Amino acid sequence: MNNDAINNIPENLLDLLLLIHNKLLNPNEMVKGSIIPPSHMKVIFYLSKKKTMSVSNVAKCLDISKPNMTPIIDKLINEGFVHRYTDPNDRRKINIELTEKAYSFIEDKKSEMKSILIEKISFLHENDILKLHSIINDMTEILSKLE
Repeated sequence: MNNDAINNIPENLLDLLLLIHNKLLNPNEMVKGSIIPPSHMKVIFYLSKKKTMSVSNVAKCLDISKPNMTPIIDKLINEGFVHRYTDPNDRRKINIELTEKAYSFIEDKKSEMKSILIEKISFLHENDILKLHSIINDMTEILSKLE
């Protein structure tokens, strides 16, 4: 196994994350003009992949403290994005799931983000765009193998 590659990957990935954050997916730019703060947006996008989860599991997976989750969930309920209900198998558990309004909001946000990203990468040379496409596919395949 190539130790140099293993030792360089963490630093290179951190550098890449910073570049992606600063040049492509700046969260502040992505939520500009939205009624939903970034922390709330994170919950909505996470739930869109998981469908329904307990509040405590969402907090744990997103590294949000339980005391901070309560106002986030309350705000999302008040805005009509989340439905809260007691787990039928364990009445001590509170589950949350997205509403149709949330799914519509996600589609709108994805469309906005795609437009922003297309605008940013459209200045690249065609060879760079094809290379970026290939690299993203390769990284997605490789990173999906991690636990």
